[in-house]
Amino acid sequence: MSGTSSKALPQAFFRWLASVRRFPMLNVWRGGVLCSIKVVHVLDLSEGERNIFAHWARLTQIFPKSFLPLGYDAFGNLLLWDLSEGSVYLHWRGMPPSQCLKIAPSLEDLCDKLYYRPIQG
Repeated sequence: MSGTSSKALPQAFFRWLASVRRFPMLNVWRGGVLCSIKVVHVLDLSEGERNIFAHWARLTQIFPKSFLPLGYDAFGNLLLWDLSEGSVYLHWRGMPPSQCLKIAPSLEDLCDKLYYRPIQG
């Protein structure tokens, strides 16, 4: 997938960027427990450490080439969007790459599930 540019990314990706910056949280079930995930490192088109294409190039050594990384939570868990089938997966840090959890059938569906919960204090 080398040579991919922002023009080649589906429109859903740009909705994702706008949505996750405003509503960075999502809920997933893991082992019968509801977990709140806050995406704190959103990968985007900027240069530098958050460049989505730099992460993608590195992660194609581990995950299928169709898995575009979207971001990480504070614990290093990784959100991946499968561009071939459209589903979104969560890879729990420390688990084998083959054990990704499907969390949404599409990126659009995930965008609809995002929310924000302010810290009480």
